[in-house]
Amino acid sequence: MDVGDTAILHDCDDPRRIVLGRTGAGKTALLYQFVEQRRDNVIEVKPESLALAYISNSTILQFVHDLGVNLNIFFKLLWRHVFTVEILKAHFNLDSEQATLPVLERIKNLFSSQNRKHARAMDYLEKWGKTFWEETDYRIRELTTKLETDLKLSIDAAKLGVPISAGSGRALTEEQRAEVVHRAQHVVNEVQIRQLSDMIELIDEVLEDPKRCYYVVIDRLDEDWVEDGLRNLLIRALIETVRDFGVPSMFDSLEVKVLFTT
Repeated sequence: MDVGDTAILHDCDDPRRIVLGRTGAGKTALLYQFVEQRRDNVIEVKPESLALAYISNSTILQFVHDLGVNLNIFFKLLWRHVFTVEILKAHFNLDSEQATLPVLERIKNLFSSQNRKHARAMDYLEKWGKTFWEETDYRIRELTTKLETDLKLSIDAAKLGVPISAGSGRALTEEQRAEVVHRAQHVVNEVQIRQLSDMIELIDEVLEDPKRCYYVVIDRLDEDWVEDGLRNLLIRALIETVRDFGVPSMFDSLEVKVLFTT
């Protein structure tokens, strides 16, 4: 019996986005029904397509996390990047490199490199835009590999004399730990979330059809798709990112509602 849940899911102005319930309560069935009704406007993101096991198994990310480095800003960047690119793919039908490049050129030609905000946005678009058409896990690996490389370069510069591996942080002195945490946190804090925010605003100016609402659906977050410790951090970052997407400043020209189960 429908008790109004479906109407809540359909309403882009309704802030409720998390489908809660015990295992077997019908969360997946409810989302399946919704997806069938809104097929043309729904973007499904499957947890197993996010390459999150790759993040979980990253030696260097686990190393800095064990030392106390806060990775939340990076996880928020991942979710923002995933949602933004999936929306652009759906809106502009970006299904190949040939379809993607003309759209990128059209966006570039509309804005001035002399504008500081436009320049930051275009830098992000130039760096990551050519692979927007790729599968989600490709882009996750791409961003994660860039962070891993930057972290390794920064930590190697400290000349610790200790291999970067799970548990090796215990061999560091307090002074070494403090230096590694400082270096690693600086690298994490420098991820391009500002550039991504500028790109979102820039692209928002060229999006058409302001009445269209997109629904990003993520199901089965309560299943064992990655180990619990990392999953909890990622879900926390997801909730914070969904809250950001719920405010008008994210995409003024389109309505976006992210729905997920847990």
